[in-house]
Amino acid sequence: MEQFIKISLIIHVIAGTAAIIFGGMAMIFKSKTAKHKPMGRYYFYSMTVIFVTGIYLSIYSQNFFLFFVSFFTYYSTLVGYRSIVLKNRPTETLDKVVDGIAGSANLSLVAFGIYMYLKNGHIDAAIPIVFGLLGLGFVYSNVKRHLSTFVSTGNQWLLRHISNMMGSYIGAITAFTVNQAWKIHVPNIISWLGPTALLVPIIVIELRKVRKRTQTRAIIK
Repeated sequence: MEQFIKISLIIHVIAGTAAIIFGGMAMIFKSKTAKHKPMGRYYFYSMTVIFVTGIYLSIYSQNFFLFFVSFFTYYSTLVGYRSIVLKNRPTETLDKVVDGIAGSANLSLVAFGIYMYLKNGHIDAAIPIVFGLLGLGFVYSNVKRHLSTFVSTGNQWLLRHISNMMGSYIGAITAFTVNQAWKIHVPNIISWLGPTALLVPIIVIELRKVRKRTQTRAIIK
């Protein structure tokens, strides 16, 4: 069993490194479809491996925070991928089930953070609370689409793809910074929430650019 866990950990680390590389390349080649698509596909495969190995590694080590964060990260990856598959078609049962699981995981993260704070009042309790609330925001956005009485048009699928894929990339970068932070004695809250603080504004800026380009094209037409 221990040998299996060691091999799984190695695979997990390799997949994590691949996700950071392929995710970064996908963003660099965002306007070059021929290069962006394969990089994005490899990123999705890498994140899938991370999720699978992360789940049973967290169960083996009884690390419930890692368990829930795995769901948070992979949810964004899966929704980003499914947004391309569906584009502006109505969501399917699979997507609703995924939202339900992700919503439960993120609520659990928030509850876990509150429990941590009530137990010891430590500032690190903010970590699961922030991740849980951010994840609930993603879930809420997608559930609104499920409940909508009309099928979205235009580039809504692209906005979902960008926000969710970049959201999952935050998870990949966070995992890297957390694993490296102990070497330079960086506080937990900085290594965990630093990537979110730095990358969320980039997501917002990118989404505004896409919306602006769409509005400009609509005016020209």
